[in-house]
Amino acid sequence: MAFVSPLTLLAWLRPRLPEMLERLQAWVGMETPSLEPERVRALAEVVAPEFERLGYRAVWHTDALELSCAEGAPVLLLGHLDTVYPAGTLAAMPFRQEGGRAYGPGVFDMKGGVVQALYALRALRAEAPGTRLPSLLLVYDEETGSRRSRPLTESRARQAEAVLVLEPAADADGKLKLGRKGIALYSMAAHGVAAHAGVDFEQGASAIVELAARVAEVAGWSDPARGLTINPGLISGGSRVNVVAAEAGAELEVRAWTAAELGAVDGRLRALASAHPRVQLEVRGGINRPPMEPTQASRALAARAQALAGELGFALATTRTGGGSDGNFTAALGVPTLDGLGMVGAGAHTPQEQIELAALAPRTALLAALLRQIG
Repeated sequence: MAFVSPLTLLAWLRPRLPEMLERLQAWVGMETPSLEPERVRALAEVVAPEFERLGYRAVWHTDALELSCAEGAPVLLLGHLDTVYPAGTLAAMPFRQEGGRAYGPGVFDMKGGVVQALYALRALRAEAPGTRLPSLLLVYDEETGSRRSRPLTESRARQAEAVLVLEPAADADGKLKLGRKGIALYSMAAHGVAAHAGVDFEQGASAIVELAARVAEVAGWSDPARGLTINPGLISGGSRVNVVAAEAGAELEVRAWTAAELGAVDGRLRALASAHPRVQLEVRGGINRPPMEPTQASRALAARAQALAGELGFALATTRTGGGSDGNFTAALGVPTLDGLGMVGAGAHTPQEQIELAALAPRTALLAALLRQIG
């Protein structure tokens, strides 16, 4: 494989920045709420032909667009086309450029990353035509937990030797993400005995009182210093203020850096018992996303990316983050996974979502150079 300098790839990309931004503006202009898959599919139908022009074959799944290349590299590029924003957001939050940044719903998380992938592959086709290109999987439901697309993601990851995730970079300096917390979701229900609060108070057994005590107990297990957080995000119960509550429920989210930690909390939750003999406690749920734990192989991938970034003239650090991505699934399978290769910016999921325009070409060149090296 002939040597191609990362700087050569960067030189090819720089004159195409206006074109890249025009493409990004068009894709941001197609709203893709996770809860409206037909809108996400509509964007996929626009995205697919751009990759097909590079020789890719589009395979259409209910919850994802898969793009494969004949005699491709055993590398999977992973991303998503959905956003958290409901239809109509563009009216109040249009795509705009200002002060060296571009703003808009999904510009950072993560339509920008898909644009980077397209132009990284175009740069390789132009400057390194012998490069074996990766496969791509762009799912439609990442922002709601990837429940439908997860089996496909795991299936394709098992066929790969490495997974590169197009999610946004971390922090203002664009760090790669080597670790992500795992996430577990639980429903806790208390079933008590209803009674008139004035006439038969002692005949009742309050589900609310019992649940409140157990929720406070469980929340006390949190240890932010070591990364364990237990958040009771929703709670409900009772029927009327003058009735001892027969039912109450709470929704809990647990996050931790390691599978062992999540497993330990899972065991404690399932062993939880009611303190009141006439109130039954029920816990349902489990791990939604396993942690993305750094491995020797993922650190080696990061080291290669850092060396290439140095050739491109910028420093590249690594970090870990409390948020989850589909990279959690692939890393848990033991496949070397490197996350955060997408846009540098800020404000994901907020009205100030933005990307740093000066980083667009260098980050795209980095992705292209890494694909060239590991492909």
